[in-house]
Amino acid sequence: MTPDIDALARWPFDTEAWPRIGLVGALLVATLPLVVPGVLLGGYAVRVLRADAGDDPLPRFTDLRALAGTGVRTAGVVAAYHLPAVALVAVGTRGAASASMLLQWEALVRFGPSAVGRLPGLASLAGAVGVGLLGAALLPLCGYASTVAVTAYADTGDATDAFAVGRLRRRVFSVATLRAWLLASLAVIGSGVAAFLVAAATTPVPGVGRVVTAAVRFYGLVVGLAVWNVARPALADDEADASGVEGGERAMTRSRSAST
Repeated sequence: MTPDIDALARWPFDTEAWPRIGLVGALLVATLPLVVPGVLLGGYAVRVLRADAGDDPLPRFTDLRALAGTGVRTAGVVAAYHLPAVALVAVGTRGAASASMLLQWEALVRFGPSAVGRLPGLASLAGAVGVGLLGAALLPLCGYASTVAVTAYADTGDATDAFAVGRLRRRVFSVATLRAWLLASLAVIGSGVAAFLVAAATTPVPGVGRVVTAAVRFYGLVVGLAVWNVARPALADDEADASGVEGGERAMTRSRSAST
């Protein structure tokens, strides 16, 4: 389904409480390095995924206990899916630092100060850098898979569905799902560019620029989630595909039984 970007861009402003919601969201984004704001934003993202953009009003930051509980489960899903890439980046970075130091010491010990730039130990350094680059390349893929997983949790309310490998595999390798994720990513990237321009324009005003920039980023997050929610394949379509596959497998089993 092709989303109406203009309607989705106006959707947050259709809610009367948008200024208050936007202010709270901006404060959370501005303090995102802290743990609690990130957890609350994760819970709020799930609320947006459960809303029908255009028909339902923009969710509010109410019932903070439930919001935090949802956010903790969401953060756990995201962390689990990013763990392989983050581990590779960490191993590669640490290995590159160790190999670089070893390279310098080898050069000093074997060849003297004039040979610091020579290449002993280069293989270990190249391997560590390769591992780190592999992890960095996997980060977008992990982000894509975690988006699909969090959406599965938002659809059913059961966090275990975020790790249902068979069903998620069909969604992850769906062209329609990838297209929806790319469209949502463009919306988020566009808001990031706008936030950068706003930050540059509001630099002379101390304190205001950071809040306004965070508000733009929060708005981009909401619109990106709305675009993803509208463009992605519906859960019913996924279940229909799964039932079709299971029906085909059962038919093949019956035909094999009859032939024997």
